[in-house]
Amino acid sequence: QVDQIRLAAATTCKRHLVCPFCAARRGSKQVEKYSERLTEILKANPRLKPAMLTLTVANGENLSERFNHLVTSFRKLQERRRDYAKKGRGYTEFSKVAGAVFSYEVTNKGKGWHPHLHAVVLLEDWIDREALSEEWHKITGDSFILDIRRLAKGADVTDPTGNVSPKITDAFCEVFKYALKFSDLDFSDNLHAYEVLRGKRLQGAFGVFWGVKVPESLLDDPLENEPFLEMLYRFDGRSYHLASVPTQGRPVILGYLQPRAMPFPPYLPMTGTRSRSRGWRGPQARSAEDSGPLTG
Repeated sequence: QVDQIRLAAATTCKRHLVCPFCAARRGSKQVEKYSERLTEILKANPRLKPAMLTLTVANGENLSERFNHLVTSFRKLQERRRDYAKKGRGYTEFSKVAGAVFSYEVTNKGKGWHPHLHAVVLLEDWIDREALSEEWHKITGDSFILDIRRLAKGADVTDPTGNVSPKITDAFCEVFKYALKFSDLDFSDNLHAYEVLRGKRLQGAFGVFWGVKVPESLLDDPLENEPFLEMLYRFDGRSYHLASVPTQGRPVILGYLQPRAMPFPPYLPMTGTRSRSRGWRGPQARSAEDSGPLTG
């Protein structure tokens, strides 16, 4: 008995900046793949130190201008790192970063738009915070503010099996959630941010984190050679209902879920394995890809 629930088919909007479901599904795929890469990196080089880095720029009324200012400033910091690594020219504290995965966040709490960057970095040596702050101010012209903090110590980085510890996984979740949704904004600001930033690159990676491939599909991998039960969820505009479970070709209505109890959009076939002794065996699940944005 596996007793797992998998998302087998779904119709999604793929607008993760405004859709909590698409944001959650996409974020989980990112966390999974980058955690796998981190495990490989630390097995090869256990001396690398994981840390969380935050970079900011000054607030402003123009979101597009402030966001582009942050992106350009961070690009300059990366260029300094590359120049020092390849040519030994222009030392930077950022040269201590062996690799990073990062994302951009925007907030607006009544004092203008506040874009900032969050990154999980792997350090070859600890960064001098004051030196990096001074360097960041010279690049941005308007911000000394940054934060860098250690994520875990020694054995805390991985668990006894060699996999990434929950502390590190939580840090990845923190990074990816920012790039995938603007849930902390009110509706009008959320819509404005979506219109301004859609199509822009809101996350990235470099160094030892470069090249991670994240699946485009929001669906789960099917379980092979296991009995399963197919469940259909329906959204009625206010809440999600477990609408039916086909048994021997005939749907059976099971009941209803409380509002907001399940973060799934309309009509989501879900599959979950059950013990053979219970006799639950639905029809073969469809491994359908999402059909793309909703229309009409």
